[in-house]
Amino acid sequence: MAGVRFTFTSLKSSDARLGQIISVWENTELSMRTPNSFLYTRYGSVPFLPADIYESIELLPTFAFFPMFYIAEKKSVLKKFKHGVGKFCGLGNKHVFLFQTDPVDPAPVSAADRISVPVWATGGRIQLSIQDYAQCTILAAPQAFQAPTDNETGLSASASIGRKRCTKSAVRTGGYLEKTLEIRRQSADLKRIPMFVSIAGGNDLECRLGSIQHTDFSVASGVVLDGFCDNSLEDKDRSPSDDEVKKESKLNLLPSFFELLPTICKNLPSHLPRFLTGVWKPSEIAAAVQCGIDLFDGSLPYRLTRSGIGWIYSGWDIEAKSACDEPYHPHSQPPFLLFPLEESVHLSQEDVYTTPLQPGCECFACKHHTRGYISHLHIVKEMLAPMLLMIHNSHQYYRFLEDLRRSAEVGQIERFTKFAERWEFPPEVLAVDKTNESKSFMNSSADGNISDLL
Repeated sequence: MAGVRFTFTSLKSSDARLGQIISVWENTELSMRTPNSFLYTRYGSVPFLPADIYESIELLPTFAFFPMFYIAEKKSVLKKFKHGVGKFCGLGNKHVFLFQTDPVDPAPVSAADRISVPVWATGGRIQLSIQDYAQCTILAAPQAFQAPTDNETGLSASASIGRKRCTKSAVRTGGYLEKTLEIRRQSADLKRIPMFVSIAGGNDLECRLGSIQHTDFSVASGVVLDGFCDNSLEDKDRSPSDDEVKKESKLNLLPSFFELLPTICKNLPSHLPRFLTGVWKPSEIAAAVQCGIDLFDGSLPYRLTRSGIGWIYSGWDIEAKSACDEPYHPHSQPPFLLFPLEESVHLSQEDVYTTPLQPGCECFACKHHTRGYISHLHIVKEMLAPMLLMIHNSHQYYRFLEDLRRSAEVGQIERFTKFAERWEFPPEVLAVDKTNESKSFMNSSADGNISDLL
């Protein structure tokens, strides 16, 4: 009997939830402590790393994040393979959780409508009807999947949307769920796969609460909070034009999603795990956990690695009296290094060919290689460069999550959130892909119904 269930271990400070997610599928049962992240995968694997390497990383998550675009692209192959995407991609004993959108590559334009949702693949947009979405899910045979949603209220171009668009998002998502439930009643293959329901409504609290009120949680194994817009990305230094001022007044610009999260989480069923999309910064992860979120996408190591960033995470000292007492020395230990080192403003005068990426780190990259060697690999564009950075960044990311859980256990998550604010990675640096691995989107001939190919 397949299923996903969530159990509390304790509720220590503010609304932070300590618990455990248990996934049962056929003859296997896996569990993972929360708050935590998924193991982020892209194109069917962990970016830059073969399975034998990433399996050696400590504190690796048990459940893998998998985006729907890969299934839509590989549907004909998966149909012939017949054993699901986990075995197809060699993910071993990991349980696959299938989600609609890749968090690293947001949609460039709006394309959702009343009867279908877009997924953005390497060749461009693939428009999936709800029937197509269900068929792709069946072919993937994941251990859980996200019900389709209109999450385009989270596009950067949507920062100025008003209540009308947020309402449309909630109504469409409710319609998608009704259609999905209708298909589940008729399909034993889809019915056996646990479903995470989607809560829509953009940054409008009334729309979010309405979406919650009209969602049937009795059919859900979890909740996905999708489609929030990060208003902090707006250019606050730019003076708006007269037209923009009028438009802003007309639309009544909506609040930051962190102002909404506490109320939204209080209205969600407590027995279901909560996954928040689009949040990956360390301080925001900690703040979201304070609001009652359990799961994140796990994309931060990849985001840092593709931009040549090595995260210098010092670790959290539970004995420190305040966040200011944590072991942090800005002159000797910068918050991150940017590779190649010649481009980094944080380069110190140390001998880079004898110093590991982070002194004291126990990851494979730091035990066997130096800053100078990793910098050289980036200069000559060796594929080993992102591999070593990904190993290190993943190691530090899972250490961070372990410290986050520990801070919640001892009732000090507020202090930990202040501590995590040290690691703010510059957006202009993260916007650069030094691996040339990212997708470039376009509207392609892949648009339209794909039922005939399924």
